[in-house]
Amino acid sequence: MISYLVRACLLITPPVFTYYTTSALCAQDTPCLPSAFQLLSFCILAVCHVVLVHISCYHIFHQAEEPLRNPLNSLNPPSSPVPAQKAPNVNMAMVVEFGNEGQSIYFRYQGSYLRDSEGNLVHCTGSQKQWVQDNWSTIRSSHSKPDAKIYQSSSPDGRGYTTAIMIGNHGRIVDGDAFEKFFVDLLLTQADLTTYTLPVSAAGEDADIEAVTEQIVDLFDSYLRYDVGKGDQWKVSGRKYFTQRVRHFTSRKAKLEMCLPAFPCKSSNPDKVTGPDPDRGEELALERLHGFVTEIEKIYMPGAKLWVISDGHVFSDCIGVDDGEVDRYTALLKDMNREVGSHFGDPDRIGFKSLVDLFQLASRNDDLSTLASWLSLPPIEHHLDTKITEEAELCRRMLVAGSGPRKEAIRAKIDSKDATITRLYRGFSKFVLEDLENHPLTQRMSRSKQKKLSAKVAFEMIVRNHAYSNLVEMLFPNYIRLSIHAHNNAGPKFGIQLVDPAKVRAVTSLSADGELMTSIDLLHVPTPWHNCVVALQGSEMMLMTKAKLARAALSKGSFTGSLTKTDSGRAYFELTKPPKRPIVVTMSEKIGPLFNRVSTPIRSSPQLFRRATLSMSEAMKSSSPSVLKARGLQGPMTAAPRVGKRMFTFSEKTVAASNQQTIPPNPAITPQSAGTKKRYTFFGLSSAAEKSNDVAVVTILPVVKSPAPVL
Repeated sequence: MISYLVRACLLITPPVFTYYTTSALCAQDTPCLPSAFQLLSFCILAVCHVVLVHISCYHIFHQAEEPLRNPLNSLNPPSSPVPAQKAPNVNMAMVVEFGNEGQSIYFRYQGSYLRDSEGNLVHCTGSQKQWVQDNWSTIRSSHSKPDAKIYQSSSPDGRGYTTAIMIGNHGRIVDGDAFEKFFVDLLLTQADLTTYTLPVSAAGEDADIEAVTEQIVDLFDSYLRYDVGKGDQWKVSGRKYFTQRVRHFTSRKAKLEMCLPAFPCKSSNPDKVTGPDPDRGEELALERLHGFVTEIEKIYMPGAKLWVISDGHVFSDCIGVDDGEVDRYTALLKDMNREVGSHFGDPDRIGFKSLVDLFQLASRNDDLSTLASWLSLPPIEHHLDTKITEEAELCRRMLVAGSGPRKEAIRAKIDSKDATITRLYRGFSKFVLEDLENHPLTQRMSRSKQKKLSAKVAFEMIVRNHAYSNLVEMLFPNYIRLSIHAHNNAGPKFGIQLVDPAKVRAVTSLSADGELMTSIDLLHVPTPWHNCVVALQGSEMMLMTKAKLARAALSKGSFTGSLTKTDSGRAYFELTKPPKRPIVVTMSEKIGPLFNRVSTPIRSSPQLFRRATLSMSEAMKSSSPSVLKARGLQGPMTAAPRVGKRMFTFSEKTVAASNQQTIPPNPAITPQSAGTKKRYTFFGLSSAAEKSNDVAVVTILPVVKSPAPVL
């Protein structure tokens, strides 16, 4: 606000100054009109003044201080620099950073190192890696650093190794040392660096190690990796980075460790999903992940372990889901994993960790409220009315305080009007708006208020998403990081396809050939918790789409079927296209109290029409009432008169074996002679609402005697 006031004052200075100067120079009784040259000079000076004012004000009020760079500096960076990313086109989904700067512990982290029982440096990582190596003799004896605190912990295996973490002294956002000690203890107990103590393979085994490493990388590339298309950096630099992460384990004959933040909870929007519980979609995703780990075991004896890091409590209050629902979803998902894993021979290939597990709250003896008071954590914002548990809320506060970015940095990035950032932010807001479409709170709001709410929620989710990504980076420094977001695959995170594209197709319509689903926010790869699974009879390809499409198809009668369950109890929609049966149409015209003129029954094209229309040309119209009978149509016939012709449409609201509709007479038309044949044209419209080329002709027979009425 101050910047705008200053700008306004500076902007009005030239005209005010000019006015008073001109008044002073001009005589009272003499008109004083400026010349063309004076006007032109004044305009040029005014334009230059405006430009300079805006530049000055920008530097005064908007120039940010030198940002703190990511101190982790990529724990295991590739040997060659990653080339600059190209901005994705509008139709391509790709994650771009909104801005990641701050003063939380994540940004004060200077690095970690591992030393053996004799004090030798085994491994070091982080932004201060070179300083530690150059000053190891000093650190070894004093265990101190001038601008940081060094926290140490001995390895529990009794081998004498010590892990140390360096935390900078500047920029604390939480008063006191309690939270810092609590958070560092989490890092020391979970960010395991002891794999570096394992012996590296001998020189003679290098060829075998490289061969199996390349096989694992090829397997990931063909089996699991999500290709974002244009802008994908896998071949440029990502494959090399991924290979280094795999080689970290294979060179030591250690089990591969992977982590995947995913499986939060079902969307709160019932138009997207079958319900709040894991269904056939989650089952297919777990089958694919177990299958991938199983394939690794076939080529690499130590095998692999994939950890699902559930982010349900990170965002649950933002998407209108109660914390209790997240806990229930996670418990059911673990049960499902045991069943799926047992089918593959080992349920332990995939493990689960939540925020509660990461912050080790279950193992603490102190009361949660006492712990929260001791840690002195700042509160977080809530924009929706959801049921919050004390445990989940404490975890969210720890998350933001320990690894969250500065909100001002993210806001500045959004306000920079960068085309890619703006598109992603707006897309994320649309995603939130869609997710909260049926939330009770939004139902009472106008559309403009809904959009404002979705923008606030989207911003909060972006902040927490950065915080969660930073936390995973600190707690799992050596893990291969997978993601359900559409990354450009340059590393350190790699996007994956959760469902097998050879078996499941994510589409926007109920057709295996339908348009592929694209991410509304340019971030999310289609996932089970925002969609449902549909099985079409006669098709080997299952569909992943919005549940509202299946429900609408069943309601309209364009498909038959229901929401059903597999033998294992997993919900999905099973739909069948109704059989293609002919439509029989008969036309009769009443010409007297005892006689009717009856047409020959006709059959339409064998195609099942969604709408059938009978129209009479001008020459064939009659002033007598006519009766139209139809058999095999879905629903009653409804009159839809048009100028110059009569048209009758068969709707699909109900199913009837036979129905009829009386055509009112048209007195303006002269009746034809009784022996004249009349032709009626029958047009069919397909289910896609496109006019069919098939035409059936009704011929009116000569007058015959029959009991009245014959219908």
